Amino acid sequence: MKPISKKKKRIRWVAAILFVLCAGFCYWSNNSIQITNYTYISEEVPEGFDGYTIVQLSDLHNKKFLNDNASLLKKVKALQPDLIVLTGDIVDNSHHTNIDKAVLFTNQVQQIAQTYYITGNHEVSLKRKEYLDFIKRMKAGGVVYLKDEIVHLKSESGETISLIGLADDSLLSPKLEEIMRGEPEEGLSVLLAHEPQYINFYAETGVDIVFSGHAHGGQFRIPFLHRGLYAPDQGLFPTLTEGSVTRDSTTMYISRGLGNSAFPQRLMNRPEIVCVRLSCS
Repeated sequence: MKPISKKKKRIRWVAAILFVLCAGFCYWSNNSIQITNYTYISEEVPEGFDGYTIVQLSDLHNKKFLNDNASLLKKVKALQPDLIVLTGDIVDNSHHTNIDKAVLFTNQVQQIAQTYYITGNHEVSLKRKEYLDFIKRMKAGGVVYLKDEIVHLKSESGETISLIGLADDSLLSPKLEEIMRGEPEEGLSVLLAHEPQYINFYAETGVDIVFSGHAHGGQFRIPFLHRGLYAPDQGLFPTLTEGSVTRDSTTMYISRGLGNSAFPQRLMNRPEIVCVRLSCS
C-alpha cells in the first residue's frame, strides 16, 4: 500500500479541525441561550407596576437544555421575573412530540413565577387526546392557559394591567376586539399572540404591548444584515423575526424562540429569552 503523503495528511488534519470547529459552532448556536433585555416606558404603566419584569419564553419545540432544562431555568430565575409568559409551540407536533417533557418544563417555570400560556400552531395541530392531556396536566401544575380571554393582574397597591391571550391568530382582530369589549381605553394592555405577521391587526385594537414568537429568528440569520433567511408564513427574507417593532401605539416584542422544529439547526441565531421591564417614567 502506498504511504499517505505529508501533504494529504495535512489536508486531512485541516479538514478534521474545520469539522470540529463547525460542529462546535453549530452546538453553540443552538444551545447558548441569549437574554435580550428591553425597557417599556409609558404613562400607561401604573406606578404599582414600575419595574415589573416580564420574561417571555417561546417556541421550545420539546427541546431540552442540559438535564431537565437546568441551564435555561437558571437564566430565567436570575432575571427575577414577576411574570412569565409562554407564547406557544412549547410542544412540537412532529416525530419528536413529547407531552411529558413539555409538562415538566411548564411546571418548572411556574415554580419560578406565575406563568401564563397561549397555544401556538403546533399545539393547535396536536391530536386531540394529546392536546387535552397537555393542557390538563399543565394547568394542574399552576400554569394559567389563556384561551381567547383576558385577566387583570393586580399590584400590591391595587392597580391593574390587562393580560390578553389569543388562542388562534387566524381569527385576528374581530376575535380580539370581542375579547376586549368593555375594557377601558386607558390602562396598560398586554397581548400574547403567537404569530407576529398579524401585527397590523393587533395594533388596530389599540393594545399597548404584544409578545409573539413563531418565526424562529428566520432560522439562519445573515451576518451584519440582521435578517433571517426564512420564516413560516412570511417566506424568504422575512421582516418580523426578532426584536422590538412598533405600529401606531403598539409595541411588539418578537422572540427568536428556544428550539427548532422541521429543520433541526439554527445558524447565527442563538436561542433567546426575552425580558421586558415596565417603567412609568
